[in-house]
Amino acid sequence: MAVPRYFVLLVSCAPLLLALLAGEAGAQTSTFRIADLDLRDPHLFVDVLGCRDVTDVEFGGFAFNPALQAGIEADGDGDGALDLSFLLSFMPLAQDQASNFLALGTGTCSAPLASTRCWPIETPIFADDVLLDADATCLDALPGTTRPYAPAIAATPPACFVGPPTDLTLNLDGIVIPLRDARIAARFDGAPAGQLLDGLLRGFITEADANATLLPASYPLVGGQPLSLLLPGGTGNCAAYSDQDTHGVQGWWFYFNFHAVRVEELGDPVFADGFEALP
Repeated sequence: MAVPRYFVLLVSCAPLLLALLAGEAGAQTSTFRIADLDLRDPHLFVDVLGCRDVTDVEFGGFAFNPALQAGIEADGDGDGALDLSFLLSFMPLAQDQASNFLALGTGTCSAPLASTRCWPIETPIFADDVLLDADATCLDALPGTTRPYAPAIAATPPACFVGPPTDLTLNLDGIVIPLRDARIAARFDGAPAGQLLDGLLRGFITEADANATLLPASYPLVGGQPLSLLLPGGTGNCAAYSDQDTHGVQGWWFYFNFHAVRVEELGDPVFADGFEALP
């Protein structure tokens, strides 16, 4: 299958962008790149020679989480950049404060992975009320919205940060996942932090949006099919149970766990739709 090449999050944020450009958020950045990203719930199933869970284990050339990891770690097309680079930039990182300013989205990071350096985020989401907590869990799964999959969803313990709810869209090499009331959180490792551990991203996709989201035609087994076909409870899904949730309407809560490592950022933090060419 095609390896995911980018991870784009889009949201309207004009007021915060103006504040950033005016210098109100501060110019110093501490940038972290996601080094591991895994869908934990729901799992994805295809009906080929039986009902197959293709979330973690490849069957017929398709497995979701291994493909994500390949994009994070490799330069599959040989353009000098790692294929999937999702960045979180604190502006600045102040772990002793009650809140921080955060930008997140895709960047361009040089290959190979061992010596990677990153350009600033191309199309960022801004959050000016990211809350820090030294004593309490920052984010967990919502009661009654998960199944006992393994590995289980990891909550985000202290000392940690959590972003406010927002609507966002994940674009995973053509798999577009529009999420409502999405939140992101992670635990700081060290002071100042060198890593973000126990990261959790959760958000809700409606059944209507899952039906309208078509998988890329190039994908083995599932190409051209609606995302809902892979989700337990979706029309035509082969699983013997439904994993659907209710959040005003029917749909699914998605949960991704991640960890991120601090990276060197090349150049000044100038945010734009494009990026500087690799040397």
